[in-house]
Amino acid sequence: MKNWRWLLLPLLLLIAVPESSSLAQSGGKSKQEKRAEKKKEQQKKKAKKAEEEGKKRHRKIQTKNVKKRMKRNDKRYQHIDSYDRRPGFIKKLFPRKRPTAN
Repeated sequence: MKNWRWLLLPLLLLIAVPESSSLAQSGGKSKQEKRAEKKKEQQKKKAKKAEEEGKKRHRKIQTKNVKKRMKRNDKRYQHIDSYDRRPGFIKKLFPRKRPTAN
């Protein structure tokens, strides 16, 4: 009966060792990882800003009639994105007609 204690001690150590190693790894991020994340965020911001500036410039160089047409189409088809999603079961059974371009 005394031998079960000698078996219990190594089992407890085996259970405790992985937990302690996982705790050591779950510490904060290193400085390099933080810098890399910050750099990625800055690149995303720059890309987004450049895209917005490109859109503004594109609109600015259009003629008056084209600007009117673009504005009218933006208002008319703002809701179209909801049609681009995959339809559900009921929507497949009873589909809606897509709005016309005229």
